[in-house]
Amino acid sequence: MNGYVIASVVFLVIIIVFFPVCRQIYFKRMMRDVNSLDFKAFEKDVDSFWCKMAFSAFERESLRLSMYEMTGNFAEGDKLVQMMENMRLNKKQKAELGERGFYLYLEQGRVKKARHMLELCKQNGSEKQAQNLEILYSVLLCKESKSIDILKEKVAALENDQNAGAKQAVGTFEYLIGLQYSYRKDWKQMREWLEKAQADLKDSPYLEDIHKLLEAHPA
Repeated sequence: MNGYVIASVVFLVIIIVFFPVCRQIYFKRMMRDVNSLDFKAFEKDVDSFWCKMAFSAFERESLRLSMYEMTGNFAEGDKLVQMMENMRLNKKQKAELGERGFYLYLEQGRVKKARHMLELCKQNGSEKQAQNLEILYSVLLCKESKSIDILKEKVAALENDQNAGAKQAVGTFEYLIGLQYSYRKDWKQMREWLEKAQADLKDSPYLEDIHKLLEAHPA
């Protein structure tokens, strides 16, 4: 066996065995950094040589965006989203970036930037993915009440699902329905749906808004 064949075998072993292990190790390290909000350790890990070898640039920057979101560093998150949009991305990555960027700008109430991210997702993602963002854009940013019926259908489709994730989704839909009734000043329907949402949602950022609306419009 000549030197070229040996080198090729060694190279294949490194690709097949070493890199998946390296990915697993660094992914755990970076998630630990994100969860503990240790930005200094995260920057060291995500920019390390082996992390760059094991993860694509898009994967690493997506994790960096998670850290900015967790720490509330929206200014750096905004810069990063714009930088990532100029990367060479496939359609799946563009759709993922559109969704991530949408939620980043939704939290800040930045209507135009959220719309831009929504369009990026619509052009590259699934119809269901884009529809969900469109509803959030309409209800939370534009204060429209045109999505009540479609959200009621979503609630009905999930009402017998006992999965915790499904229950959280139902609670979110109920909140969005109640919010739309508040735009119509239909306080009775608003209370009905928000009380359902309150029972179904746990540890949700929407709970504070639900409490305020119910207190402002008692039965």
